[in-house]
Amino acid sequence: MKKFLARFMAAVIALTAICSLPVATAEEEPADAPETKLYTVTVTLDPKDVSGMEVTGAGIKGEFLFYESNMTGHTDETGMLDGVEKYYPPSEYKPGMAPIGGLYYEDMTLNEDGIYEITLELPAGVYPYQFVINPELGPENPRMTWANVTTKTGEKGSFGFGENKNVSIQDPKNLPIKATLTGNQSNSELIVGDTKRAPIEDPEKRGTVTYMTYIDLDGELRSLGVYLPAGYDKTQAYPLIVLSHGRFGNEVDWFSQGQANNIMDNLIAEGKTRPAIVITPNGDVFQDGEYWNFEKYGENIEKCVLPFIESIFNISEESKDRCFCGLSMGGMTTMHMFYNCTELFDYYGAFSGAITPSMSSYNPDNPLIHNENLKLFLGAGEEDYAYDDREFAVKDAMEALDSLKISYTTYFLTGAHDWFNWPEIFEYYVGNVLWK
Repeated sequence: MKKFLARFMAAVIALTAICSLPVATAEEEPADAPETKLYTVTVTLDPKDVSGMEVTGAGIKGEFLFYESNMTGHTDETGMLDGVEKYYPPSEYKPGMAPIGGLYYEDMTLNEDGIYEITLELPAGVYPYQFVINPELGPENPRMTWANVTTKTGEKGSFGFGENKNVSIQDPKNLPIKATLTGNQSNSELIVGDTKRAPIEDPEKRGTVTYMTYIDLDGELRSLGVYLPAGYDKTQAYPLIVLSHGRFGNEVDWFSQGQANNIMDNLIAEGKTRPAIVITPNGDVFQDGEYWNFEKYGENIEKCVLPFIESIFNISEESKDRCFCGLSMGGMTTMHMFYNCTELFDYYGAFSGAITPSMSSYNPDNPLIHNENLKLFLGAGEEDYAYDDREFAVKDAMEALDSLKISYTTYFLTGAHDWFNWPEIFEYYVGNVLWK
């Protein structure tokens, strides 16, 4: 394998992406009442930037919904899955509310310069969004409820369902990263206010993200993302984080929707974590029925991904300097690795997904899982169905670990099974658990 990889190095194709997402073309300034922690954000659309159709109207749809949390802390489970009584639009936001996945829609207005615009007041964070061209709100989609929207007045409906064929587009002035053939992203990302998901101000402290290709177990050419910390020195051995997306995702998700590179830059600059290399393989290529083929994915990591990365970058060979973590099905993969590929990593972080006794990857007879050097972490959102409403429930995994007398740490936070939840868990995990 090593000889093959050495020969293959000459054929490596690498695409280098900007190390941080573009901040939306928006006028952004703190609102008059700083205690509310709101920012006034204006997003615009020039009809001239929309190709192939006449624009007679426009609106914005995005994850701009909020809810009132029942959580009392991050280390216990009080308030988990109590249910959301109401989803609030930005105009009804109150201090203490938390963002939650779900689509909000509002019409944009045409200003005197012929530009469509909308102004929202939002707390700091990152919000996915699209523009709807010539919008006509249709009925709710019963099969794809995640695509339904809530309007400012509370009306619910959808775009593009049935006879309603509205066109949704990304922001032409804030297009998402498209670095690989398999790494398509659907939304533009609006970065608002003071958040570690925003690019660090000092450009010299920004790491780089590169997308590279390797040969997998099946002989297929696959893509993965690689984050190198600022000032990467090839004479120094670095810790490694293998970071996995979820089902229907890809290798770009964590550097686009998750802003993992920005989070790493900020935490490293603050001295809260060690400079580390982060890689993001594409697990969805191992889809096998309802789940990924975890055994094959793990074998691919061990026999293909790690040797490939080690042949290019200076990575510590010690398991104490290696971490595997991921979200949803990536969290399930994390715990598969914990139970079955235990010797490869000392740190395992499962976000919104786990392995439970009913699943084939559950391997309680593996003596290595009792190694005191292993550090297992589990996390989930307050309204996250992966907490206790699925076969891969985090709560059930915790009960199994308790019965095996395996220690672990947890972190619970606001949000659901969404990209408001996972970057926050990653930030906490890297800054407070990893390498500690």
